[in-house]
Amino acid sequence: MRNQRSEAIMQLVPGAFDDAESIATLVGVLCTDDDLNVVEDATWVVVKHGGAAVTALLEAIAHSDARARHNIVHALGKIGDRRAVPALIAATEDAEAKVRMKAVYVLGQIGDARAVDALVTRLSDRVPEVANTAREVVERFGGAALAPLINALKFESAQARELAASLLGELGDARALEPLIAALAADDWQVRVAILQALGSIGDRRALPVMETLLDDPQQPVRAMAKEMASRLSR
Repeated sequence: MRNQRSEAIMQLVPGAFDDAESIATLVGVLCTDDDLNVVEDATWVVVKHGGAAVTALLEAIAHSDARARHNIVHALGKIGDRRAVPALIAATEDAEAKVRMKAVYVLGQIGDARAVDALVTRLSDRVPEVANTAREVVERFGGAALAPLINALKFESAQARELAASLLGELGDARALEPLIAALAADDWQVRVAILQALGSIGDRRALPVMETLLDDPQQPVRAMAKEMASRLSR
């Protein structure tokens, strides 16, 4: 059952009152209200305003309260207007993990390729949930992510290199072959395993000699993966 605040919010649908004032009220609710049900109702109504609400939402996206920023990013995602993409890209660097994760998710919903570089950067996020969300979202961009993912093989973060390798394997594009082989020099054994699996998925026999050199790797999982992928390429 809705409370009085929610009932008042539900009256602010487009055309009921002055839309600019209604939108300003709704954005204010998104930024200040503590009641989740009220915030959900305000989100629903502001989304009904569509593109007309984008400017006001963008003006609030840098709010000092992380909860407010999260709510604004969520609403922008529901609207899906590409004018919000630059601000959403900036939000992937937010100090609050929940805001970063929401921005990553929303950019995946919008599907604008301008976001790919920022999304690939989030593969190195210190919060695993954010990094894994970024991986899921980057996967949706397919070939548009190829070059940024190849570049990510040089990131300092082993986590990012591992995730990038797995995505390159799923893409199966032979243009990633040489960069993946070069990245096998990684100290992190989990990165080496991911790269070997990616090379096996690409299926180019040119990777076979380097796989065979890892049959004596100090780490058992690397040896096992090298053996499995070398066998696959030898068939």
